Amino acid sequence: MPGKERDLRLWISLAAVFTAMLAFSVARLGIFWANPTLFADLSGAEVFSAFFNGLRFDFYMTALLLGPIILLLNCPVKSLRWVKLWTIVLLVELTVLIGFLVADAVYFPKVGRHIAEEIIQVSSDVGYLVSYTFTELGWQLALLLTAFGVALWQACRWIGRQACPVRSWKKTTLILVVIVVLIGLGLRGHLHGGKPLGVADVYNYAQNANGAALTLNGAFTAYQVGRKGAQEFTNTYPTQQAIENTQKMWIAPTEKVLSEQFPLERQKIKPFAGDQHPNVFIVLLEGWHPYYIDGLSHKGFGVTPVFDKIIEEGVNFTNAYAAGQRSVFGFAAVLASVPLIPGLPMFGYGLEMNALSPLPKHFSDAGYYTLFAQTSHRDSYRLCALASYLGMQDSFGWEDIPQRLDYKEKAPFGYDHDAFEFAADKIAQHKDQPFMAMVFTGITHEPFVSTLPQFDKYPYDNWEHGFLNTLGFADWSIGQLLARAEKDGWLQNTVFVFVADHTSGGPAENTLKNHFQIPLVIYAPGLLKAQTISRVVSQLDLAPTLYDLAGLTPSYTAFGRSIFDPQAPQVALVAEGNNFGVITPQGAVRHTGSKLLTVEPYTEDFDSAAAEETLLSLSKAAYTLLKENRWYDPALSNDKK
Repeated sequence: MPGKERDLRLWISLAAVFTAMLAFSVARLGIFWANPTLFADLSGAEVFSAFFNGLRFDFYMTALLLGPIILLLNCPVKSLRWVKLWTIVLLVELTVLIGFLVADAVYFPKVGRHIAEEIIQVSSDVGYLVSYTFTELGWQLALLLTAFGVALWQACRWIGRQACPVRSWKKTTLILVVIVVLIGLGLRGHLHGGKPLGVADVYNYAQNANGAALTLNGAFTAYQVGRKGAQEFTNTYPTQQAIENTQKMWIAPTEKVLSEQFPLERQKIKPFAGDQHPNVFIVLLEGWHPYYIDGLSHKGFGVTPVFDKIIEEGVNFTNAYAAGQRSVFGFAAVLASVPLIPGLPMFGYGLEMNALSPLPKHFSDAGYYTLFAQTSHRDSYRLCALASYLGMQDSFGWEDIPQRLDYKEKAPFGYDHDAFEFAADKIAQHKDQPFMAMVFTGITHEPFVSTLPQFDKYPYDNWEHGFLNTLGFADWSIGQLLARAEKDGWLQNTVFVFVADHTSGGPAENTLKNHFQIPLVIYAPGLLKAQTISRVVSQLDLAPTLYDLAGLTPSYTAFGRSIFDPQAPQVALVAEGNNFGVITPQGAVRHTGSKLLTVEPYTEDFDSAAAEETLLSLSKAAYTLLKENRWYDPALSNDKK
């Protein structure tokens, strides 16, 4: 009697998935084995976590690459040719995947991270890619192609000897449903709600950049960064000259560079005197534009009485600028002093694979309790995971913050007052420590909703009126925060930094100044005298400023100088889509990297050529140091107070 016919499709599917997952694990093991110095500081538990949680990212790519083909393979088609076709496609995909993982393992030690934005540049540099493949990866390529040929020959022979049984519709439907569910789970990476798995989510499982690098795989990072469409970088300004120019701008005379390999990482030459370390409370204001703040524009909108008083009593910077036009850029600029540079991935989508200078960790190392809270959901921009990566001991989102008041409408991005009260409660639990906290507000993010009746000053008939109503609530919430600080006894010993993440609304002017100018006030009634400073400053200047104000002396990298340093250059680097620019007291320029786009003179003596050179120097230095993972070396820091 002839033998029972076997269902080839399931066996082939399982074998393909097993091979892919095994390839990812072997690649991770190879990277771990070949780079012992890089992973020397990881504990056994951290290494185990990297290999275990790395399976999430491995299965994501397995589901993405093999899932659709496996689904087609298991369709109810009674044809060995059908089976053979999709088996060959699976073999091709596996071969390409394994080849990519080999290339990633070879590339990894060069910069200490996986392939990311480099994948975008492949199409424009095919010649180099081919040359590199046949010189650096010659024997690996030959071995891989040989293995592919043998596997293809054996698979075709084996399939040709088999039969193609007809499944029942019940069994077929069940198998296809299971495959679809597994693909969906693989692409989400978790069972709970929220966004699908992203690069920044690695910091839910890893505590530092090296642990994250071991957890991730090159196929995942390249896909995630590549699909964001990082732009080609075309700046041809000489690299070494750019770095030297940037050092002259950002390294203060009171600081020293610690390593030629990391030319922007520096430390104070002399430690600060005294042991007083004030608290720091950063309020990142969602979409505030100076135009709507009466204390800055004097337009009479009448919704910012609290902030107007803060401007009078604090240190008001009337010429301050955001680094970018989205919240994540402001977040990265304030907490890590890292600029947004075209040609590099966004923070949260690959940039954080490099070691970045972590302001929260430096405060934590100095004995501070560190806290991040955002009014929006935890996975919004993955800021909670990113805050943890930068060293925040606690990070919270909408899900963690209880509602305090009976609001008229549900706000899609949460309530500022609730977040401030929540942060104050956490601070009260650590009253024996100084603290460094950031609260990212959200009520002024559209769509605008009615919060409490007293703040509905304008009808909700257009964008501006809706914004002003929510701005009134946001302003009141800040007043409640200060009242709580005074009640709890930490108002006089706290440096409050009120800074917008980016602008929203305002005049219809297509200028860099209008697109990027933000409110920035440092309010410390017990520590700093009220004054108005008109120098050009940036979000990127805040990290060195806060180290100075708190009396900390870590080694750090920042793309700026203390805003209280009168000798610091007055330059704000900004990024606008695919273009970038600099703003100076005399004027601003907008550039593509290869072409000057616009010149905005503010004074008759504006030297646009000098501004263009400054812009090209800064962008080339930042691009080079971030791309080569030479931005920051945590091993150089000795601030363990």
